[in-house]
Amino acid sequence: MTRFGRWYIAAVAVLGVGALTNSLYVLTQVPFNYRWLILWVLTWLSGSFAIRVPGVAATIYVSEAFFFTTILLFGPAPATVCMAIDGLLISIRRKHREAYRVIFNLAEPSISVWVAAQVFYLLSGVPPLGTLATVPSLSTLVLPVVAMAAVYFVLNSGLTAVAVTSETGASPYRLWREHFMWLSLNYFGGASVALLLALNAPRLTWSGLGVVVPLIVISWLTFKTSMDRVEDANLHLTELNRLYLSTVETLAMAIDAKDQITHGHIRRVQCYAIGLAKAIGVSDQRQIKAIEAAALLHDMGKLAVPEHILNKPGKLTPSEYDRIKLHASVGAQILSAIDFPYPVVPIVRHHHENWDGTGYPDGLKGMDIPLGARIMAVVDCYDALTSDRPYRPALSDEEALAIIDARRGTMYDPVVTDAFVRVHADIDAEVTTSGDDVSALEQLLHAQPATAVADATGTASGSRELTDTLLALSDLAGGMAGHTSVEDLAMALGFRLKQTVPCDLLVFYLRDRVSDDLVAVCASGTAADVLKGMRLRAGEGLSGWVAINRTTIMNSSGALDLAERKDLLPGPFDSALATPLVAGDHVVGVLSLYGESREAFSGEHQQVVEFAARQIGPALERALDFEQDRMASLFDQPTGLPNEKYLERVLASAAYAVRTDGPKPGILLLSVTDAGHDDPGGTDVLLRLAATARTAVRVTDLVFRTGDREVMILMADTTPEAMTAIAGRVIEATGDQAGFGRPVQIEAAFALFPAHAGTAADLPRAVRARRAAMLPADRLVSMPAPAMAPRLAC
Repeated sequence: MTRFGRWYIAAVAVLGVGALTNSLYVLTQVPFNYRWLILWVLTWLSGSFAIRVPGVAATIYVSEAFFFTTILLFGPAPATVCMAIDGLLISIRRKHREAYRVIFNLAEPSISVWVAAQVFYLLSGVPPLGTLATVPSLSTLVLPVVAMAAVYFVLNSGLTAVAVTSETGASPYRLWREHFMWLSLNYFGGASVALLLALNAPRLTWSGLGVVVPLIVISWLTFKTSMDRVEDANLHLTELNRLYLSTVETLAMAIDAKDQITHGHIRRVQCYAIGLAKAIGVSDQRQIKAIEAAALLHDMGKLAVPEHILNKPGKLTPSEYDRIKLHASVGAQILSAIDFPYPVVPIVRHHHENWDGTGYPDGLKGMDIPLGARIMAVVDCYDALTSDRPYRPALSDEEALAIIDARRGTMYDPVVTDAFVRVHADIDAEVTTSGDDVSALEQLLHAQPATAVADATGTASGSRELTDTLLALSDLAGGMAGHTSVEDLAMALGFRLKQTVPCDLLVFYLRDRVSDDLVAVCASGTAADVLKGMRLRAGEGLSGWVAINRTTIMNSSGALDLAERKDLLPGPFDSALATPLVAGDHVVGVLSLYGESREAFSGEHQQVVEFAARQIGPALERALDFEQDRMASLFDQPTGLPNEKYLERVLASAAYAVRTDGPKPGILLLSVTDAGHDDPGGTDVLLRLAATARTAVRVTDLVFRTGDREVMILMADTTPEAMTAIAGRVIEATGDQAGFGRPVQIEAAFALFPAHAGTAADLPRAVRARRAAMLPADRLVSMPAPAMAPRLAC
């Protein structure tokens, strides 16, 4: 029971107890009449013949004629007590006897009968007919009886519908309209029989009841037969729907198996789409079923897209993206051959249309886009953003929602977007729960290849030596990763691997994160130097195919990779064994081994290499991150210039270590000393100075940012005159382009080796000391207007 359900049952119970208490009090004030008991027994007996309403946790009875007769003859009190006891008997006969069900079955009939009886006597203005010597005419009672039946029907069916929906969460009105409204004929029929019985009560004998009871039995049989037929029809429709869904799910799993990168995407989209549809008030079951099926099949058109494009571990080219965009129309064309009982095809075709008309394939706009497609567009985008992709990691929920909200009114329907932002957390919980149940077939489709090497006993070769080697390789990959360069790690791992799998040439190809090409970063063996730096485009050659399809290939010709440099190689390399290097869900590169003889590699070799690749892939990924972080620490982010750490490494290199004779290196220091009150840090001036210095220096000079407000220019071979000229050119260009709206001041100083520093590494310290020792008149100054002549103290 929901919280609303508990409060609802409590409210019904209070009102029902009130009606029953009032009725019991009234009965104590009047003499007992044996005819009450006769009508009560007939009501209870007829109540034993229940008819279940198909598709709803509710039942109907044919006892209305008898308790309506009780109302007409004896008033509200006997009828209310009769129906309360009848509700209690019904609860006892049922399997489910929860306390709240018993309370409701006792209270709800008491309320409905008591209110309906009050309406009858209020409208008719007559006392109970059983107390009258003369019965009123039929015409004076017809309308009050109709009103009594209508009130009882509305209260009885309405209160029951709300109780059912408090458990199921469905719409009470929709449930009442579909399953209860048509039962009103039963109530009005019972009221008609009750009116005839009441009007003829003085002349009514046991034989008269003998005529009425068969009519009630016939009515019950008719209703029961009709309900059974409706239930059979519902079961048939349910089986048909299950057949449709099983067909849909089979097709969906075929799509999921083909598109390895987005595995699980369609299942999550289905959960999101159904949850969002219900959240925005979609109640039509045909529409819900259409969204449910379309969510599974929205990527059906990907069957016509090449796998190397679907599974490409990088950014798509414009032509590849155009090919991907065809999947919406192709999917709709494929599905149009299936006679779905609900509108699936329009949703599949238009789920990439944009609210402003810029989408594809038909450029539909606004409300012209089917509602299901508008829902699918939002949830499809959300799941894509919050899932890992080879070209980017998964975004957080907050980042994804911010992107979706930013597209509100341009790409996505504003109403649908607002609803998703509001309820996504609740839907996420349902998606997480449903994702835990993975079928055996799905596990089979996406299972990782088994390998005999995983056994710690070394069953791939049966040798202890092999096991030790593989374990050592695993330890090496884990120990070195994240602490060394990619090339050093690859060299060490390749050396270990060649001890286990004999080959003439071993190459590590790593995926370039910018171009998506495969680059040979490390090679060992015959003519290894010839291959270093060689590039293979995505999908090109043997290794390019392996990277796209993430599948090992064995004993194909190595010429497919090496044809570009075959003239520089000593042999033909007729065999190759290539396996993907994967970290997480994306390809880092490819490990390729080449042999000069045919069939150089065996299935055992493949198992060993695949085992090694599973350790090497994540290790190389960490090494790449290590190199990237190390390089990032050597550059200044705002200016893009190398920083002082980088300058120290350059000056400590062999090129500058010994400079006793020959060219004289020097450093020119440019410092922003007065940037005005609006920019105390001098950021904008420094950025302009850095940009100007880059273009003004010679090809052989290097520019570094070495402080908050200074840059240094390293000159490999210079003179005081050359440094003065370059300083003047940089400062003058900065002043001419300024437009800062305020005076700025830039100072300059220089130092040369060996005139001002004992070693090249001492030049930064020397130039700062020379600048500090300068007199104000010797400092080089630049003003926007008028420009001052450069002066530099030597």
